[in-house]
Amino acid sequence: MKKVNVILSVLLIGFGCFYAYLTANLPDRNLPNTLGGDFMPWVLVGCLLLLSLMLLIKSVFGKAPEQFDFSISPKEGFGVIFLTISVFAYVKFMILVGFVLATPVFLALLMLITGSRKWKEIVLVSIFATFGIYLLFQKIFQVILPRGELF
Repeated sequence: MKKVNVILSVLLIGFGCFYAYLTANLPDRNLPNTLGGDFMPWVLVGCLLLLSLMLLIKSVFGKAPEQFDFSISPKEGFGVIFLTISVFAYVKFMILVGFVLATPVFLALLMLITGSRKWKEIVLVSIFATFGIYLLFQKIFQVILPRGELF
């Protein structure tokens, strides 16, 4: 497992460097007072390179990891399938009603699926998380979020 992690981390560092090269050559087509089209690719490059470097350091200098059981139970498999279907339905629902109405419903559903049963917590987290995401993307990053076709 240690050898596999070293090889994988070196490959990911190489891919990250290639991705950084491509990002550096992006054309400059941004609006005034915005972050630009190359902002998120640079964030992704930084995260990829940082995590790959951490994996390499841990693999070279850390002790050998314990053995893992890679089997997946049917319950876990159905959970992954249900989550995939839920995300697809969320995207379709967001196109119809918009980001602001679809996201709290989706977050509440995710909280219910993961076992949360405190209704006050579900409602508050769903509303405040949606509000925070809306402020971050709409106001700070100036990304136009879907408004919905029905409203």
